[in-house]
Amino acid sequence: MKRITTLVLALVLLCAVCAGASAEGFTIGYSLKTITNDDFQLALYTAVKDAVEASGNTFVEAIAESQTGVATQVTQIEDLINSGVDALILNPMDSNACITVMEKAKEAGIPVVLVDQGIEAGHEDLYVTFISTDNFAAAKVAGEYMAEQLGGEGKVIIVRGANGSSAGDDRADGFKAGIEGSGLVLANEQPGDWTVDVAMQATENMLQADPDISGIFCCSDNMIAGILQALDNNDIDVADLCFISFDGAKSGVDFIADGKLTGTMAQFPGKIGQTAVDVLVSVLSGEKTADDYEKFIDAGTTVYNAGDLDGAYATAF
Repeated sequence: MKRITTLVLALVLLCAVCAGASAEGFTIGYSLKTITNDDFQLALYTAVKDAVEASGNTFVEAIAESQTGVATQVTQIEDLINSGVDALILNPMDSNACITVMEKAKEAGIPVVLVDQGIEAGHEDLYVTFISTDNFAAAKVAGEYMAEQLGGEGKVIIVRGANGSSAGDDRADGFKAGIEGSGLVLANEQPGDWTVDVAMQATENMLQADPDISGIFCCSDNMIAGILQALDNNDIDVADLCFISFDGAKSGVDFIADGKLTGTMAQFPGKIGQTAVDVLVSVLSGEKTADDYEKFIDAGTTVYNAGDLDGAYATAF
């Protein structure tokens, strides 16, 4: 059944590419994990799709439909390459797993732009540029903000992303850098896999090991509901904690408005998606080359908190 599904996907991609090739313009494929129950990924997907179509080119998607479906993503990228797309936008789930298939894209002369998450250092020749929030720097600000809110006292925990995710790793590491030397103690950290259920279980595990915490850092707004459920299950009032997340989704701002979240580090998926398409179109048209771009383009960040809810809602996705 899995092989049949893969073959069907390959045929669908081939038909889409052929249709695009018969018209003017290029065919640009986008590989990502999921747009289900993930506000950021949906906003980024929409931005990429709209930008490709607005530029007069053909958009082809390959969605793994899982937060951790690494093997599926690799297979789908191979299908995109074999179908003859002109360029790829890639949001890699794992920083190592996509390297081999990206080498195939390079051999086929297919330019690649990375968005949201990157790959292991030393493989910069495999992509034009990587466009994302500076996850380490933004999470460091979150750590500094928590240290300020808690007066440099207390134990904190981190609900990470999925193992192997460069974005999740950078956010966790950045937060640690932000609290370093502040007096805050990192009591524990566990992966939440970007999902509500896993985040709830990870938080439950950490609270059972040590319920005496003062702060929580969550690597994505996507996991907030699970963490709140774990706190409720353990009779811990979130109002007694400093709880900071990462993404800047409207759902996260809603939690701030409800008094259940101290703040969230905002990302701008619309800017990331539009920039990725602009870069690829300029390279495909010959207007620019890969050498004209820095290997990392920072899409920026800011802190959303209760001090400016109107401003947060105005720019949140």
